[in-house]
Amino acid sequence: MTRFRILIVAALQTIALGWMIIDRQIMLDSSSVVTLKVVPIDPRDLFRGDYVVLNYDISRLDLGKLDGTKTIAPGDTVYVRLAQSDGAWTAKALSHTHETLDAGISLRAQIVSMDAPGEGRSQFITLTYGIESYFVPQGTGLAIEEAARKGTITIDAAVDAKGRAAIKAIRQAGKPVYVEGIL
Repeated sequence: MTRFRILIVAALQTIALGWMIIDRQIMLDSSSVVTLKVVPIDPRDLFRGDYVVLNYDISRLDLGKLDGTKTIAPGDTVYVRLAQSDGAWTAKALSHTHETLDAGISLRAQIVSMDAPGEGRSQFITLTYGIESYFVPQGTGLAIEEAARKGTITIDAAVDAKGRAAIKAIRQAGKPVYVEGIL
């Protein structure tokens, strides 16, 4: 009886791990791909290995310049509709539901913080999209961070039908540096 339970637990764990891999690959195979400009940030972590923290032009937005909902709070999950401009994608609208956005690509995000509104000044919101860090081969993280400071790094993010994003490629000056997924 104990062996049977162990086999069931092992099978369930294998199925869960398999589903995580399949779900990620389905997302990376999505036909919706957006290119986002990366802005520099300087992380250090001795325990996680080499990785880069990525911040985007669409990570901090002026709420007054966005169409859509304005009734939001930190911690809310929102959808950011994107439009292509000069090879990269920029934020155009904000919504609480994925379905209410016009045709186009929208990313699911979580509101991290909001500036206090004030007279004569814009209210900015800070968002995360789940694509803010990327593990890289040992010894290459600093080079990517330096290129990000120079403004030459972009990422291609695959976006599934639910608005979830996954980093498909990191590009430097338009050329792929790292590519995710099964080739």
